[in-house]
Amino acid sequence: MPSFTVTAAKKKVKLDRSGGARSQFTVTNTSAQTLKGRLLTRPGAPARPEWFSIVGESVRDFAPTVPAEVVVQLAVPAGTTPGSYSFRLDAVSQVLPDEDFTDGPSVAFEVKPPPQPRKPWLPWALIAAGVLVVLIIIGVLASR
Repeated sequence: MPSFTVTAAKKKVKLDRSGGARSQFTVTNTSAQTLKGRLLTRPGAPARPEWFSIVGESVRDFAPTVPAEVVVQLAVPAGTTPGSYSFRLDAVSQVLPDEDFTDGPSVAFEVKPPPQPRKPWLPWALIAAGVLVVLIIIGVLASR
């Protein structure tokens, strides 16, 4: 049985305009003794490992049954292909890394396409309004 449990505060995070976000997790040592554990981010393809970093130390001492808050920082570069992506946070015992590990829950995020530039409407609106005013003036002068 794994010595750690990992839960995510949210199943989906929203990127800000610069492609950044923070995702909060809770890691709990379920054993009866303090354990040294390594925290690892695991991107789901096609996400890239360099987009994710753990705030603080990635290797920590976990007291028994005391929940530890862990924050993962996302930094998705501009120009990333729009689409749905995911990652997870895993906890691995430093004593028995091949036998004692926990895969955390998947957290999703969406990369949206860049906003399309709006077509300038103001110059055309001003030109149309100016032409309308000139036509009204001509109509008024012509009716006299």
